[in-house]
Amino acid sequence: FSDPTMTLEAAQRAKMDHVCRKLQLKPGDRVAEAGCGWGGLARHMALNYGAQVTSWNISAEQIRFACNRAKSEGYDDRVHYVEDDYRNISGEFDVFVSIGMLEHVGRQNYTALGQVVNQCLGQQGRALIHTIGRNHSQLMNAWIEKRIFPGAYPPTLREMTDIVEPFGFSVLDIENLRLHYARTLEEWLQRFDAASDSVGAQLGKEFERTWRLYLAGSQAAFLAGKLQLFQMLFARERDNTIPWSRSHLYGN
Repeated sequence: FSDPTMTLEAAQRAKMDHVCRKLQLKPGDRVAEAGCGWGGLARHMALNYGAQVTSWNISAEQIRFACNRAKSEGYDDRVHYVEDDYRNISGEFDVFVSIGMLEHVGRQNYTALGQVVNQCLGQQGRALIHTIGRNHSQLMNAWIEKRIFPGAYPPTLREMTDIVEPFGFSVLDIENLRLHYARTLEEWLQRFDAASDSVGAQLGKEFERTWRLYLAGSQAAFLAGKLQLFQMLFARERDNTIPWSRSHLYGN
């Protein structure tokens, strides 16, 4: 939300552009994406930056949707969606990116994720991990654990270093987009409320109340600073092609 009048859709595109600029994405770059969701970032990278993207995801439904969209819109020659675990990523890539997956990886698997990046990232490659996080290490709220995200864990920045430190990666940039996520949740809540009658009719009143409490509570947690939204950019320690300033992020 670089402009407060932005729509949610415009802000989503702006976020993806922000990620691509951080990664200095250029035509022909080979991208490995861990946890692609419905395929939006891979699509954006291919259509707007000329990248060749391979995206891994364990959700059969999301992979099916993403593949069908790529085929119908004619970019399936530039994006390959793989129904598999991120730990099975193979090949060499210029870019590694993961948006919103780390929360579900499990604290005990951070070093394994770092090993995956270490194995697949080229010598002048860039990697970016985007995750909900916290300032203090603690267990997930029991209600969220039971009702919304079983097994989820938002890390602290210190815990995130377990991904990079064992493999000699250099952290280039850390950004906290907390207030942008609070605004996003506000937008989601407004849309949910507008459709609440339909949601209740299809999924039941208990689900409707549960999901509304989740959205409202999460917005409050971000506004109160109890939850953060971290983006960590990193590269090989001997890579001297890194930018000398952050001007490329906001040049447009």
